[in-house]
Amino acid sequence: MPRQERAERTRQLLVEAAAASFDADGYTMTGLGDVTRLSGMSKGALYFHFGSKEQLAEAVLAGSRDGLRESIREARGSGGSTIQYLIDLCHGLARRVDDDVVFRAGLRLTGDPGLDASICPSPQTSWVLMVRLLLKRAADRREVRTDAPVEVTATLLAAAVTGVEVLARQDSQWLDREVITRLWRAVLPALVPPEELARLDASGSNLEPDPPFPAPDAMSPEPGTAGCSRLDATPA
Repeated sequence: MPRQERAERTRQLLVEAAAASFDADGYTMTGLGDVTRLSGMSKGALYFHFGSKEQLAEAVLAGSRDGLRESIREARGSGGSTIQYLIDLCHGLARRVDDDVVFRAGLRLTGDPGLDASICPSPQTSWVLMVRLLLKRAADRREVRTDAPVEVTATLLAAAVTGVEVLARQDSQWLDREVITRLWRAVLPALVPPEELARLDASGSNLEPDPPFPAPDAMSPEPGTAGCSRLDATPA
């Protein structure tokens, strides 16, 4: 393996080990010895790449931001529907929180009292703004009902997705696809015209298809990271 490639691999292993420890124990309770133990690397290798625990945290946060951007790109396969894009993005973020320890750890670090908040402020403000922007765009395109409470719906969705991520720290079942699907199945009838329901996939259009969307009167009303930076909410 070439020297540069080996160095990059070592650095990535250290970042992943730090993320696993931050995710499990938080910033304050994580020691550099925990990172070397989990990564299988020496302290010399660690200090070659990172001069402090704070630098490790910054690297995890940067990796988490990359994961967020990747989730946004993946959701852009939704076609022209702004609402479907938002649905797919919610599913994509839940999957990434479940599967990607660096992304998950980055979300946790943004709220960790042991880490200077100026390094990476909470992504929640950007998430709220993004949801509002997408719903306003959907309203401008007449993709939502004229009587739909767009502002209330934006607040509900932003709070719900943030809440799912927080609850999942104790019980990962909150990230199940069905939880997000039920949330959207509860929201959509009040948000979009009846003729639009059949065109939307509450289970995520980028995943294996579920049965067709049920008629409004047959729907159950039961409802069910990121990194940080200003979010690019422009669907394809």
